[in-house]
Amino acid sequence: MSSGLQAQRTELAWLRTTLSSWAVGLLALKIAFPVGAVALLGPLAVTVVAHRRRRRLRAYGVPPPLSRAEGMLVAGACAVIAIAGAVLI
Repeated sequence: MSSGLQAQRTELAWLRTTLSSWAVGLLALKIAFPVGAVALLGPLAVTVVAHRRRRRLRAYGVPPPLSRAEGMLVAGACAVIAIAGAVLI
């Protein structure tokens, strides 16, 4: 099985993840301004990780494994977004 378009699929997956996290963060900000501002920390962290991953992907061509620190940062960002969403309900 060849990797063919794996790099492009991985890059698009990170772009979708970034876009969806910003959509949720901005909706939280719109619904409840003070609490929603905290929800923007999640998309910011996801954007940083996604940018680094896409840059390394272009350099190597093969998706390198996600480092432990990046994985924890993305997981923490998802948790922040989820907690902010739960507080809004």
